Amino acid sequence: MKKTEEGTKKVLRSEYVVACNGYLVELLRMWELDAHYGYWNSDEPGTIYHYGETHNLTMEDIIYIVENDIEENEVLEWEDYCLDACEFKFTKPNLRAWHMGCPRTPPETFERLRALKADLDNAVKEEKQRITQ
Repeated sequence: MKKTEEGTKKVLRSEYVVACNGYLVELLRMWELDAHYGYWNSDEPGTIYHYGETHNLTMEDIIYIVENDIEENEVLEWEDYCLDACEFKFTKPNLRAWHMGCPRTPPETFERLRALKADLDNAVKEEKQRITQ
């Protein structure tokens, strides 16, 4: 197998960085965000883009958002759903599946599960207090 020449690697890397930053610029334009609003993880284009206080997008997500004209609001709803899903160890859909309408647990179900979890936590706490008195 022939080794890739160093010049070729540098050109490929340079073109990749330009493409990653190009997609990011388009995303920022679409969502009307300031270019100083976020940063690439470890300052490496194509890794994870962090923006706002708690939002993160992979390069795959950024490409999908740009190529499918996805509004920021939909991405925020997806992120919120993923947090709820994580809390109860449900499968988290990727952005593509979310956008295509994958099966989802309704917000009311998550609320009901939280209430049940709180009731269980309280019952456990009360039982611990009862047996340690």
